[in-house]
Amino acid sequence: MRDSTSADESGWKTYPREAWDERNPPDKLGDLPFWRYCAEKFGAPVLDLCCGNGRITLPLAQMGYDVDGVDINEGFLDSARRRLTELRSENPGLRIRFLHGDIVNLSLDREYALAILPSWSFQVLLTQEDQISFLRRLRRHMEDGGALAFNLFIPFHRQRGLVERNGRYEWPRDPDYHSGALRTYDAVTQIEEMVESNVHTIKLRHTNLNELKLLFGLTGFEIAELYGDDGMRPFTGAKDNDYTIIARTV
Repeated sequence: MRDSTSADESGWKTYPREAWDERNPPDKLGDLPFWRYCAEKFGAPVLDLCCGNGRITLPLAQMGYDVDGVDINEGFLDSARRRLTELRSENPGLRIRFLHGDIVNLSLDREYALAILPSWSFQVLLTQEDQISFLRRLRRHMEDGGALAFNLFIPFHRQRGLVERNGRYEWPRDPDYHSGALRTYDAVTQIEEMVESNVHTIKLRHTNLNELKLLFGLTGFEIAELYGDDGMRPFTGAKDNDYTIIARTV
């Protein structure tokens, strides 16, 4: 099966492994308590979507959970498997698989109690068609009563500071944000494009809460818990909030 539009155009399939590992070291685990909370509440098997180098997948497995990690980037998965080999030398009983695949065309051989999408990964889905395909396929992989947990930024706050230049929208360059990388926004497609840390071009789709509710209604999910961040603050829509969501199957 051909990869999806999102896989081909988002930039994540070809993101340099070394640059990603530098930005996401094994000890970058400030959000791990939220994913652990989800695993404790819903159980296993756990599916870590867009798992990258196993930053969250591996700690969950070390806690005793049966976890599968899926990613479109072979380099990220190479890093994850190397780390897994090191960990298995001390703990050969780890129940974990790393699988290469496009989440839009998800086709695995099991069902899951919990699926997670850390680090704003839902926003690599660049079209509504890909969002719907992903959610429908994921729903077929979920146990009854299973849950999808993920987070994403609030478009209204993300779009602050946009200015129009030569017929397109740009954010002023900020040396403190991704080394002053160029960032543009297409108001028609709702897609942000940036040269992340001046290393590699990526694209992210801006999706608001009402869109998500409609997508869930079409695909067999509903929001069960909503927080202002992965620290589980109450959601108020404040500037420093994101959408941190637990959606249950219906």
